[in-house]
Amino acid sequence: MTKVLGAIVIARSGDRTHFHQEPRTYKGGNTETTALGEAQSYQLGQLIRNLYLNPSSASYIDGMHPDVVDNKEIKVRVKAGAEGTVVFDSAIAFLQGMYPPNPKNKIELANDTTVTAPLNGYQYVPVETVEPVNDRSLESWTDCPTFERHVAQFYASEEFKKKEREAEPFFRAVRDFVFGRPTTLQNAANIYDYIQTELTYNKTFAHRLPPKMVEQARYWADYHENGIFSDKEPSGVGNIAGRTMLHTILTAFERISFNDDPLQFMLVETSYHPFISFFNEVAVTKEHPELKAIPNFASALVIELRRGNPPDLRDFVRFKFKNGTDSDFKTLYVYGHHADIPLTEFIYKSKGGVITSNRQWAEVCGRRRSFGAEILEGATGGNTILGFALAVVSLFAIVVMSKFVKKVRNTRRTVRLEGEETYINPTVNKPAEKADIRV
Repeated sequence: MTKVLGAIVIARSGDRTHFHQEPRTYKGGNTETTALGEAQSYQLGQLIRNLYLNPSSASYIDGMHPDVVDNKEIKVRVKAGAEGTVVFDSAIAFLQGMYPPNPKNKIELANDTTVTAPLNGYQYVPVETVEPVNDRSLESWTDCPTFERHVAQFYASEEFKKKEREAEPFFRAVRDFVFGRPTTLQNAANIYDYIQTELTYNKTFAHRLPPKMVEQARYWADYHENGIFSDKEPSGVGNIAGRTMLHTILTAFERISFNDDPLQFMLVETSYHPFISFFNEVAVTKEHPELKAIPNFASALVIELRRGNPPDLRDFVRFKFKNGTDSDFKTLYVYGHHADIPLTEFIYKSKGGVITSNRQWAEVCGRRRSFGAEILEGATGGNTILGFALAVVSLFAIVVMSKFVKKVRNTRRTVRLEGEETYINPTVNKPAEKADIRV
């Protein structure tokens, strides 16, 4: 049996309140975590713990501390931006399940006093929030003109127009249940999100909704989101959500496979968008067309790094996916393989599509760069305005300071004596006249 050297878990956040996205730009509205969503992520963390931190498990990560977290062994990256608070809360709930409170989480002080962490040994795992203004790896589809053109082209395609005509009966029927929201195929993801949210949390709505309507809404939402977050061309802009996340995966594997690096586990907590793009980018959907869809809340893709058995001691990569809280992990095979893929081959085949930096993201999206290569101009809507405002404030400060310095200098030139004041204006000494020297 192959030995697990490390694992990367890409998890979708748990359930939340309704979340609206603008159908052409995918700018997101407000949403909040729910207790249900936190419970889902917590249960996922418990499952991952049982699989990878239990020494008796066949998938135990060799050498990883099972009880008290060693922060050198784990790295957590959390998508900020749209849905940011929900994704963050889900990551914390996941970590609570993966590393529950442990009385061993204590320290002995110099005066021989032993102190246990609060809540009977609660474990605090560092979390890195990935802000789109600084790092585009986990939200690369917003503020991207090339992606917006891809969306517009999808809406203008003959295939989409045909589906619009096919979907007309459903959108006429659903109109009375969405309270003024646009009932169009372009708005399908928002329609489904609203219906699913109300069906989960609103008892009156759940009793009124006709049978099978939520399934129909889900069908059209899956079609819509797969069309947006996939591409007919390998490494096309439709796959941008998966292509930027791919860099995080490859970087983690470089560290995990290096014997002198202690990293063995990475959690990437994110939204549903990268799942669709990633599955399309690595050609999983050819064998599993059911993955051309929105993954359920608290879904997880686990990518394991395994050491082969003698005589083949190469490192291999295995992909396992769990769609929400109701299903078990299913092994997936990428790039046309029907077995675990060698790490070197996975890296080689991924290199063509991976987006490795903000600079490359800007080039793909047709954005201008500023502040060197890595900071993007206009990465979020207000950055250009903010930069201009800062420049104006800086210029104003320079003018004020120059006037202040001039005033101080003038003050120093004024002599004040007791009694009647006489102001003496300083004069400039004229240079002595040159002597008339003749030779």
